[in-house]
Amino acid sequence: MAVAPGMRLGPYEISAQIGVGGMGEVYRATDTNLARQVAIKVLPESMATDAERLARFDREAKTLAALNHPNIAAIYGLERSDGQTALVMELVEGPSLADRIAEGSIPVDEALAIATQIAEALEAAHEQGIIHRDLKPANIKVRHDGTVKVLDFGLAKLTAPNTPNAANALSLSPTITSPAMMTGVGVLLGTAAYMSPEQAKGRPADKRSDIWAFGCVLFEMLTGKRAFDGEDVSETLAAVIKGEPDWNRLPANTPAPVRRLLRRCLEKDRRRRLDSAVALRLEIEESQLPDARAASPAVSAVQSSSWRRVLVAVAGALLVAAVTSAVWWLFTPRGAVNGVTRFTVPLAEGQEFAPTGRGIVAISPDGGAVAYAANKRLYVWSMATGTASPVAGSESATEFVNNPTFSPDGQWIAFWDVGTRLIKKVHVNGGTAVEIAESENPTGMSWNGDDILIGQPGSILRVSSNGGTPEVVVRFGQDEGAATPQMLPDGQTVLFTLVKSDPGGGLDFSQAQVVAQSLGTSERTTLVEKGASGHYVSTGHLVYAVGGVLFAVRMDAQRLRLEGGAVPVVEGVRRGPNVQLAAFSVAGNGSLVYVSGPSATSTTFEIAFVDRQGAVERLKMPPGPYEYPRISPDGKRLAFGTDDGTANVWVYELTGTNAPRQLTLEGRNRFPLWSADSNRVAFQSDRQGDPAIYWQPVDGGTAERLTTSDPRTVHVPESWSPDGEHLLFDVIQDTNHSLWILSLKDKKASPLADIRSRFPINSTFSPSGRLIAYTSGDAAPISLFVRPFPITGDRWRVASGNGPIWSSDGKELFFNTNPGRGLDTVSVTMQAGFAVGSPRLQGVAGLRLRGPGSVREVTMAPDGTRFVGVVPTEQPAEAGGPRQIHIVLNWYGELKRLVPTK
Repeated sequence: MAVAPGMRLGPYEISAQIGVGGMGEVYRATDTNLARQVAIKVLPESMATDAERLARFDREAKTLAALNHPNIAAIYGLERSDGQTALVMELVEGPSLADRIAEGSIPVDEALAIATQIAEALEAAHEQGIIHRDLKPANIKVRHDGTVKVLDFGLAKLTAPNTPNAANALSLSPTITSPAMMTGVGVLLGTAAYMSPEQAKGRPADKRSDIWAFGCVLFEMLTGKRAFDGEDVSETLAAVIKGEPDWNRLPANTPAPVRRLLRRCLEKDRRRRLDSAVALRLEIEESQLPDARAASPAVSAVQSSSWRRVLVAVAGALLVAAVTSAVWWLFTPRGAVNGVTRFTVPLAEGQEFAPTGRGIVAISPDGGAVAYAANKRLYVWSMATGTASPVAGSESATEFVNNPTFSPDGQWIAFWDVGTRLIKKVHVNGGTAVEIAESENPTGMSWNGDDILIGQPGSILRVSSNGGTPEVVVRFGQDEGAATPQMLPDGQTVLFTLVKSDPGGGLDFSQAQVVAQSLGTSERTTLVEKGASGHYVSTGHLVYAVGGVLFAVRMDAQRLRLEGGAVPVVEGVRRGPNVQLAAFSVAGNGSLVYVSGPSATSTTFEIAFVDRQGAVERLKMPPGPYEYPRISPDGKRLAFGTDDGTANVWVYELTGTNAPRQLTLEGRNRFPLWSADSNRVAFQSDRQGDPAIYWQPVDGGTAERLTTSDPRTVHVPESWSPDGEHLLFDVIQDTNHSLWILSLKDKKASPLADIRSRFPINSTFSPSGRLIAYTSGDAAPISLFVRPFPITGDRWRVASGNGPIWSSDGKELFFNTNPGRGLDTVSVTMQAGFAVGSPRLQGVAGLRLRGPGSVREVTMAPDGTRFVGVVPTEQPAEAGGPRQIHIVLNWYGELKRLVPTK
């Protein structure tokens, strides 16, 4: 039932509409029982019966009910009447802070009085575990008596476990209280201007995100100008991510503590940002002391250090990638919008994407619907209704489904049922699924006319969408496979990702290429030497992925030729841990959808010490995409990698007194390894185009290249000899691994004997430096070997397993036989020749152990009592993180701007 002036909802008589938006309508009303004016918020008529929207409405009410503070607009109740649900809220008279700023800058004393009340409101919310997430001048009202009211906790997030309804941690319906909140590009721009850098990059928000927004609001009050501004959303977000406010705009009489406060609020690295609303209030109180007024602003202002200037310069160089990764949660898809529009669609509570590196999301050719794989079935989200519905008939009885693919008319969806090993199709509105063909391992499908192309190890198949026997249209060698096949416009050339298949039946994406092949002549053209998930779009561009970054380059589809250089266009796209395909899809109308996150598994881990009994001690760092932790030989510091689409190496003081420090700034950098004296870290880097080995002083200095590589090989550092004179490293060419050694004395590298494998070798010197343990084999299961150093003809097989780890006294070898089993151990002696005991299970549960196709991720601490590795985070996954779909409308316009066509 539509709400209109003059009607009643229970005791509330509606008088006028005062705000409207895509997720709510707000009315002035009279409470006839208490004779007071109130604000009534209701869902739009189109959503009034939607169970999920009503649940979110309830969550918003409970969020507001948890807050009882004079500077927060109060909730009076939740009214259900005549089939309508309404929030009854305090009606706050007076202009918004945005209206006040529109008249000009606010004098310092008045601005600080307002800021103090905003800080007190945030303090009250944060104490209840509630984050606002959308603080901005339009959501703050200043009554005529000077009282400030913070509004619109509809996007607030509950984080504390003792918060009411903490299990339902996210309310996604914004509280619309002002005509300024009408849906449109201006609203998105206004919201973007107050986003913290982590929110702009699609990462989870916490209370420090509110602190950033507070700094933006205070700066704008004092100057009359936004701290971060631009002509459109992209420019605004670019300013947030890499720019700095114009500090010279601050009035000359701004107290030094306020200048310091602003800089600490607007730290781009949230680990260096103020993390408490209490601190905000105390800093403002300090600024009003007489001594603070007398201080010289120029002297008191905090200057950026040299290392921050370096990071800003690097961020500038990566501007395009950073801007295109910016996303936000404002849920307002409304028909056609001029320019590029971004928003996200969160999965409903309890939904999880299919645990696979294969396709999990697809958009229909007309851009009107998005299909995604979650909870053992398909769901379709409608652009018209803004709701997601399960697709009846798409359910898998035993495992999960993946590879959703729309028919050209958008009426059918093909998918693979992992449990039955069948490719099926189902109508977009649900119904009985139709079996098309059997397939053991499809790695991507596309629908072309009446046929479906299927990529898999060994071949590309074509089958009628009505079912039948698949036809091999492209055949590969024994060790090759194809993914993401797409028929190009000529109907005779297939674009696909060419990968190597490993002996275990999997696919090796480390050297994936984007290739086009003619069906008539079998001529193959390599378009991208290193990349995957290639897709040709009608603008004349090839889009492909390297890690979690989408690149675009102009492509002549007739001549199969690329023109100009590739440009990063979207960053932070999810890809699988094994089948490393990027989770994105492009519609014919120019819309883009993708899922964020570095992998199909949990994106956040913690680094921890784990002793032999399994006791876990987590380091004092927030969860993150950590990998390959290594303790320095002196036991004082930890080096580790992160990979959230951009891989880097970090150093952390184990005293826990300082935040981790980023060591690398150029290219992708992985596999850190300490030098014997603990003064340097070696690592793999592709900063010069080829993955070679570098090392860098840990306390500052320039990285030095140690190995000479070429486009055909990849180098992985593995172990320093205890005397610091030799470095063992793995050389990978195609799918073949060989062990090499670098002499630090003369910087010469050479192969080490005949040690070769089809799997990572993971070699490691013993503590004495007289033995080398490594893994080798041409098929799983592979074996663990030990050889003397310098190398002689002796070689001793220890056990089946991989990833050897020496105990600190050299008397034991730990290794991995099954990632779910934990570590095994075997005793080692060299008294009367080499001898080993019987392998036994050590356990050490909880550490992330990968299979034989991965680089060793666990090592032992120098004290010999504990292991260090990566463990799953104890914190639940953020609902605003990888459990959401990003949608970019009119993306072709941005694509053509970033990569112009002739």
